[in-house]
Amino acid sequence: MSQWDAIVLESVRSLGLTDEEILHRTAQGDLPASRDEAIPSFEPLLTLQAEQPETFERAVTEGYRIKYNTLGGINTWIRIVFGREAEVERSEGIEGVASELTPAERDRLEPVLSIGWTIEPQQSGETNGEAAPYRIVPVRS
Repeated sequence: MSQWDAIVLESVRSLGLTDEEILHRTAQGDLPASRDEAIPSFEPLLTLQAEQPETFERAVTEGYRIKYNTLGGINTWIRIVFGREAEVERSEGIEGVASELTPAERDRLEPVLSIGWTIEPQQSGETNGEAAPYRIVPVRS
């Protein structure tokens, strides 16, 4: 799934719609208005549903992997899904997105990231379910 489609899907989810409601309302072309100025409309979901209905349904009900991530896209995804502001570092050689994540949030983000990205803990030891600092970085060879 494209990064933009994933961000738009998560924006719809953030409005409190269930998977069934998302599928039904998208099929009917009856999605609510976006409340996020960064997401001007939910039109991309209507297009995805019309052009690739099986892919869209699987993404909604089973999850997805983003085809290609960017630093800004990861930052936006974290903000929409977890309600956290992350820090983006764009300097060559140390690019990444820093954010506090709970273990559940880390586990939710990990399978969504495109191939070539990893989540690195920034402290050692058990967090007892509490949020801890992580960096989402490109895999370096």
